[in-house]
Amino acid sequence: MQYITGHRLDDLAYIDSHNISRDEVAATLARIFNIMIFAPGAPLHCDPHGGNIVIRANTSRPSPHNFDIILYDHGLYRQIPLSLQRSYAKLWLAVLDADEAGMRRYSAEAAGVTDEQFPLFASAITGRDYRAVTQNVSRVARSDAERQAISDALGDGLLQQLVQLLGKLPRIFLLILKTNDLTRSLDAGLETSAGPLRSFLILARYAARTVFDEQLEKLRDRGSLLWPRNAFHVIGAWTSYARVGLKLGIYEWYLHTRAFFGLKNEVPAGGLSAA
Repeated sequence: MQYITGHRLDDLAYIDSHNISRDEVAATLARIFNIMIFAPGAPLHCDPHGGNIVIRANTSRPSPHNFDIILYDHGLYRQIPLSLQRSYAKLWLAVLDADEAGMRRYSAEAAGVTDEQFPLFASAITGRDYRAVTQNVSRVARSDAERQAISDALGDGLLQQLVQLLGKLPRIFLLILKTNDLTRSLDAGLETSAGPLRSFLILARYAARTVFDEQLEKLRDRGSLLWPRNAFHVIGAWTSYARVGLKLGIYEWYLHTRAFFGLKNEVPAGGLSAA
């Protein structure tokens, strides 16, 4: 136990005055919470909110990693069942692929969501209009028209439907949604130049690793990974996983290159698909 202080993540004046990269703060937060959700044996913080997370400058590390993220209130954690980790990973990979059939399948598998509930559920987990979800949330930028459409829908009774839906979801899944929503809101509050795409790709990397580990486990159950038939499937599984990491690496290189030349970072035309 020790007394550790910091500044709220919405204290942009503090972040900027200490030459802390908002983009790296957002990326670090994405990694922290995705580790809690997807990493084997990593428990999930049960009360993630803006008051339980602070930042402080750390000059012992070079830029852009010259800061610490501090989490408070460690009184309660939950372990996410492996089966839920895997279903949730597949759900997000389907979301980032705009694979509606996959989204519906893994929404039902992970949270018991019916086909009737699915459009509202898809909007709830992404914070986007359902039409944007089916087109690919990592490619379609959030427009003023979309924001207005969501606001109008909430006023037309959608909020009551959402409350009813959330009341039917498993409690552990509600914790995951709360963490997901916090990460998204913190990213927006930081007003990053990288935009939400980088956070989506970080999520995709952890989700892809979870699926890759499951594929390896199934192949081991069939015998040695060195057997010709198994080795072929291992290569295919690894290729799918590596492709996500490669796209994240390319996008991060793109961001760093633009920053090096003093250019404002923007999402490349057409975006980057996660898979």
